[in-house]
Amino acid sequence: MKEDTGTVKNYDVLIIGAGPGGCSCAIALKDTGLRVAIIDKATFPRDKVCGELMHRKAVETLESLLPGFEKTFKQFPKTLVLKHTQINYKGRMIKFDWKNESYTCPRMDLDNFLLGQVKEHTPTDVFTSTQPDKITVTNDGVTLTIKGSTTVFTGEIIIGADGANSIVAKQLTERTLDRKHYLGAVRAYYSNVKDTKPDVSEVFFSPKFGLNYLWVFPVEGGKVNVGFGLLSQNIADQKINLKETFYKYFKDSPELSAKFKDAIQEGPLEGFGVPLGSSIGAPSGNRFMLLGDAASLSNPLSGTGIGNAVLSGKLAANQVKTCFAIGDFSATPMLQYDDELQKAIVNDLVASYKVQRSLSKMPFILDVVFWLGKYEKVKKYIQSMV
Repeated sequence: MKEDTGTVKNYDVLIIGAGPGGCSCAIALKDTGLRVAIIDKATFPRDKVCGELMHRKAVETLESLLPGFEKTFKQFPKTLVLKHTQINYKGRMIKFDWKNESYTCPRMDLDNFLLGQVKEHTPTDVFTSTQPDKITVTNDGVTLTIKGSTTVFTGEIIIGADGANSIVAKQLTERTLDRKHYLGAVRAYYSNVKDTKPDVSEVFFSPKFGLNYLWVFPVEGGKVNVGFGLLSQNIADQKINLKETFYKYFKDSPELSAKFKDAIQEGPLEGFGVPLGSSIGAPSGNRFMLLGDAASLSNPLSGTGIGNAVLSGKLAANQVKTCFAIGDFSATPMLQYDDELQKAIVNDLVASYKVQRSLSKMPFILDVVFWLGKYEKVKKYIQSMV
């Protein structure tokens, strides 16, 4: 009997993870002539627990890579365009009308939509239900084995776009969990919530939790995405049960209690982790780069990360082009990616972290904000800055 020695699939670029970062990277490489593969362990469509707020930056980046994307995305039935935000605190409410719109789209649908754009507009080979196992990097290239399979993938560069628990980051970096730069969060869907509008996002602050807010974001089908998060360090130090705290938030807030009096929870309350961009470690090295949550690029102030995942995918693709142009895939040229990431994303994330930590020690600042918010000129100034 002949022994099965398996199949070797040869590519130039291996992208691990088919979320927003991985898909944007593949789209950015569509006209390079490079052989690109996206490999993801999940079967699509698949869900990803998330707040699901997507800032305009993400759409602008994808539009720059794929002209016509914005129109297609806005016409996608699962997309909601948000133009207003209501901030609630101590029985008071300020409404902001934004010049730059944002969006919500359930991750089950968003990620499947983006992967569909990759399949339609690029020559990328897509492998879902394919779980990466061992990554080996040598001077000759990258080798990836697949769990439960004799198939082996090879490439010149491997890109980790596989989220907070990235196998690429775990195997190719020495990163460890730092609770001071990691958010623990929970999220559930609700229907029949009072006074919700499809173009208005809402946030609720409680004096008990400083400037850690509970969000209520509309999603298609008349439902809302509701979630709450705290720094993992605070959760550990204060022995907080995040799921119990989530429901207690409703009891402590008269506004939320009234709003959700007749609401129906759709599905379970699910937890997820968010690696914050206040401490990102090494986002690249010999023959590899990290994107999105794999590179810890979520905003410490808002907790959002989709836009930065998409932008990092574009920056990584630019670096891929440079590496192939010079024929060097080592850690030294990859430092250019680190520099571009620092300028385009990380500097802002570090600044946001400093603001968040400072404000968390001074929750009275919300009283000042609400006092200033009664002045229309102040509101207009804030709206023009965001």
